Amino acid sequence: MLSLRHSAHGARRLGFRALTSAGPKPQVVGCGSNVVDQFLRMRAIPKVGEKGFFSSPTKIFEASVVGGVTLNHLSWASTLGVPTAGLFLQGKDPSGEMLRAEMMRQGVSIEHVQASSDFATSESYVLLQDDGERSIVMATGSTSQIDAANAAKYFSSAVSAASIFTTEISQVPLSGVAALLTTANDNGVLSVLDIDVQPSVATNEAGLGSTTEIIDCIKQARVLKPAMHAAREVMEVLLPEMRTEIAAMSAEELSLRLRDAADCDLVALTDGGNGCALVTTDGAVTVPIVRQVDVIDATGAGDAFLGGLVAFLYHEGVPTTDAELLRAGQLANATGAACCLAIGGLPTESSAAELADLLSGSSAVDYANRIVPLGGAISEAIDGPVVAGFSASIVNDAVTLSGLAESCDLTAADAVVSALQACTGRVLVTGLGKSGVVARRLAVSLASTGTPAHFVHAAEWSHGDLGACLEGDVVVAVSHSGKTAECVAAMDHFKARSATVVSVTSAADSPMAKKSDISLTYSIPADMEPVGGAPTTSVVAQESIANALISELILRRGFTAKDFKLNHPGGALGGAV
Repeated sequence: MLSLRHSAHGARRLGFRALTSAGPKPQVVGCGSNVVDQFLRMRAIPKVGEKGFFSSPTKIFEASVVGGVTLNHLSWASTLGVPTAGLFLQGKDPSGEMLRAEMMRQGVSIEHVQASSDFATSESYVLLQDDGERSIVMATGSTSQIDAANAAKYFSSAVSAASIFTTEISQVPLSGVAALLTTANDNGVLSVLDIDVQPSVATNEAGLGSTTEIIDCIKQARVLKPAMHAAREVMEVLLPEMRTEIAAMSAEELSLRLRDAADCDLVALTDGGNGCALVTTDGAVTVPIVRQVDVIDATGAGDAFLGGLVAFLYHEGVPTTDAELLRAGQLANATGAACCLAIGGLPTESSAAELADLLSGSSAVDYANRIVPLGGAISEAIDGPVVAGFSASIVNDAVTLSGLAESCDLTAADAVVSALQACTGRVLVTGLGKSGVVARRLAVSLASTGTPAHFVHAAEWSHGDLGACLEGDVVVAVSHSGKTAECVAAMDHFKARSATVVSVTSAADSPMAKKSDISLTYSIPADMEPVGGAPTTSVVAQESIANALISELILRRGFTAKDFKLNHPGGALGGAV
C-alpha cells in the first residue's frame, strides 16, 4: 500500500538553482567512491597466521570489475539521460585507465578527473572461495586524500558550476565532504549525500573523521539518502535521548524524524525489499518495490536507487506534491531493482532494458523513453551527426583493452612464447571465421618478425592439410569460444604427430583449452558485443594478444630493424625502415 502523510512543516522556498528551467542545464557532478574490484579465487580463505592457496597454481586474478558507490549512481543517472561527471583522484595505472574507459562507456564525463602518477587508484581485493564465500580488503587509494584542502584545490570550481552535487559517507574524508557541500550551498547547487556506512564505521574502521564532522555533513546536505541501518544510527547520533524509540520506528517515521533533525529538503530512505520512504517539508510517502525480481546481485541496488532519484531531481526538481513523491520513489525503486538483475553496480545493456520493463505500469513510465543505450551519451558531446554506435564501440574496445592484461595468465603467455621461440619445425596458425582472420594476421606478422609461420584454415585440416603438420611443429589455434569444431577435431591429430598444441581462447574450460598443451585464455566484459555476440571486442582482444606475442618474441630474439628490412623490403614500410 502507498502511504501518504503530511508534515507539520510548511513549504519553504528552496535557495537553489531552478532545475526545471528551460534550456540546457549544467552537469550533475559527484565526488566519492570509484573502485576496481579485483577478484582472486582461492581454495579457502586463510585465517590469521595461516597460509592459503589460489584455486589455480598459475592464475591469480579471476576478474576485474569497475564500480564504487558514487560512480555507480552517476552511471545510472547517465542511463536516464542526465549529463554526469566524476570528481575523482585516480592513478595513471592499469586500474585508473580501466576506470576512465568505463566512465566513458557509461557516459560519465572524465573532464574533472585528476589523473596523475602521484595518485593511486582505489581498488578492492575480493578473496572468493569456490563455495561462494568471500572476504574483501579495501585500498581506498587517493580517494582518501580528498580532504578539505584537496577538495577545494581540485573540485570546487566544478561543484560551483553544477546543477546538482552528490557525495557520500563511505570513502572520502569528512572534511572534504563538508568542504564541497559548503561550496554547493554557497553557489545555489542542490547537494545530495549518500550515507552509505553507519557513523560508527565512518569514524572508526574507515577513519574518515569525527562524529562532529558527520553531523556537520548531514546538516549541510539538502537531500539525504540513507539505508535503514545507517538511518537508525544517524538518528542516535543526532538525538541520543531517543535511542529507545528510534529502534522501533518504521522507515517512514524514521525519515520524518531525520528530516526534522537535519532540517533538509528531502530524505529518501531505502528499506530493502520493503521499498523506500520519501519525506519532504510537505509530506511523507512510503513506496513499495515495483515488483519482485530474481535477484542476481543486490550489491549496488542502493547506488542505483540514488541514480534514479538524481535523475528525477535533475529532470523535475525536488518533489513537492504527493504525486511527485510517488513518481520519484517509483523511478528510484525501479532503478534499484534493475541493478539487481546483473552482476555489479553499473548498468549493463540487459539491466538497462529491464529498467524500461520495470517502469511499465508506474507513474514514472515515461522515464523509459529517457533511457540512453550504453555509450549513447558520448555522442552528445560530439559536434555534428549523432553517431552513438560509433562512439560506443570505440569506448567498448578501450574498456576491453584496459582489463585485458590482468585477465591473461602471464605464466601461460610465457610458455606460449617459449614454445614459439624453441620451435624446431614450423609454426602453423589456425582458426575459423573472425578468429581465423586474426590467426591469418598473426601468422604473417610472426613470419615478418623472425618466426617462420604459416596460416592453415581450420576447415582444411581434415581435407589433406594435416600432412603439413610434423613432429617439432607448433600449432596455434585461435577461437573466442574455444569450441570451434574443426579445431577441436584436428587437435588429436596434431598430438599424434608430436606437435605442440597451443590454444588462444576466452574459456579455460572449453574443449580446445582442455586438449591443448598450453592454453592462453583471456576475458572480455559482458554485454559489449552487439546483437548477442557479433565479434567486435573479442576480435580486439585477440588482436591485442597477437601483438603481445609478437612483441615479446621480437624482444627475446633480439630482432632488429635491419632484420625486419630483410623480410619486408617492399612498400612504404620497407622503404622507411
